[in-house]
Amino acid sequence: MAASFWLLLAPLLTGASVGLLVAFLLEEDNPWRSVGLLAGTVIALLLRWRLTTAGARSRMLSGNSPFGCFHAPRTPEAFAEQLCETWMATGRRPAVVGSGWGWFIGRIRARDAVYTHRLKGRVGEFTFLAGTELRSVETTIRKAHGRTFWSTPTMQRISIGSWLARSCHGNSGAAGKPSSYAAARVQVVDLTTLHAARAGAHWVDYATMKHEFDTRPGQHAIVAVEFEPGRMPKDFWLQKRRTDVLPDLYTTSQGLREWLTPEAVLRVLFFGAARRDLAIGVVYAPFDPEEDAPDVRRECCGCCGRMIPHVDPHDCSAACMSMQLDTCSLVCGWYETAKRSWRGVIRLSDANAFSPDPSWLGFPIISLLSGTVNFELIFVLPQLVAPTPRSQEQRVQKLCNALFAVYRRVWGRSELRMGSLDKGLVFVDCVARERDAAAIVTAIKPHAHAGTVALHDAKFQGESVTRAIRAAGLVRKTPRVVFSMHY
Repeated sequence: MAASFWLLLAPLLTGASVGLLVAFLLEEDNPWRSVGLLAGTVIALLLRWRLTTAGARSRMLSGNSPFGCFHAPRTPEAFAEQLCETWMATGRRPAVVGSGWGWFIGRIRARDAVYTHRLKGRVGEFTFLAGTELRSVETTIRKAHGRTFWSTPTMQRISIGSWLARSCHGNSGAAGKPSSYAAARVQVVDLTTLHAARAGAHWVDYATMKHEFDTRPGQHAIVAVEFEPGRMPKDFWLQKRRTDVLPDLYTTSQGLREWLTPEAVLRVLFFGAARRDLAIGVVYAPFDPEEDAPDVRRECCGCCGRMIPHVDPHDCSAACMSMQLDTCSLVCGWYETAKRSWRGVIRLSDANAFSPDPSWLGFPIISLLSGTVNFELIFVLPQLVAPTPRSQEQRVQKLCNALFAVYRRVWGRSELRMGSLDKGLVFVDCVARERDAAAIVTAIKPHAHAGTVALHDAKFQGESVTRAIRAAGLVRKTPRVVFSMHY
């Protein structure tokens, strides 16, 4: 059945268990009825508890039943064996599911799935099995070696196999590094043919393998990942600040210039229908605690108490910032207007953990009920004949103006990410209704170099978006083809 059915079952079971418990407590006359109500309460609670486990969650998100007995492999050998067994039993190449988030966001059901949620753990100093969650890998390496990743996908509950097999990325800025920068080698099972899969897992350099993931999606399954510690920085401090970008038809908004600073290790900018003439972004630049003093202090209890240096995250600051930037761009437009509230210092590892934990099933349920889909357009900005810093900033401003214009007409929001200003590679992550996909694609068309775009392969790629790309006369390529485009 569809993921929506299984996800909506969770609140129904919660409501049923509460209702049955109340009825049991109120029942005084019939002991048999009391026993039945108590039994029903226990059954509903057990079924609801089942939905909280990692295996059930990955099955729900990938559109499969969370109930029943399912075998999930724990070792590379068992994983390769189950891939072959599933292929022989069904006659089709199996789908590999990690945490299930990519399948849910893509609104795709994983048929003949093999799950990796038990294929997890550390098997070497910097080597982890593919089903290990990204946040667990980062925490383990940071605690043992004081190192972290330059950038990561903002939602860290994904498996590292899904992270590196798809075009997942982080908020890296001009002074940062790509999300997959630390990946050195991957152990993979070749799924191009059943005969190749029977050969089992083998190690290969990630720099070579990532192009195979791109050109032949689903035909190689990651078993384990080895990271290179030399490509992982110490968990250094960053200074966070908010930037406000405005529409500007003639020059470049001052806020956009601040956002495009070459010192940015991380940066992201949010547009939305709830803030039609204002885009709010955050920039993270290096901060040296031995030489620099935090220029902002806050109350130790949030709204009262003595003043202390503003160090993030604190209390619920991370979730609140994400809500203001992301959710409020879509639904109400609220944000903390005082810029001093956005000027905390934060470690790189905490800055990368941008999005709140979505494992509470309310998040995907809200996404389903909103009627929106999440797709991401990747492209390179138009070539400039004689580029200067000002002309490069101006072409980004023109893209911003186009996004402002589209969200005056449609309901949705976009995140803009950009690394090097010279290269011009941008990521426009959109949440909108399917019927509005054409308006967004049409808006970005003049800003795509050589009329070429890619779609993030771990997000929605449905017919409404692909049809809009074709109708706009754009050429669709794979993400890593766009990553490597040069003028």
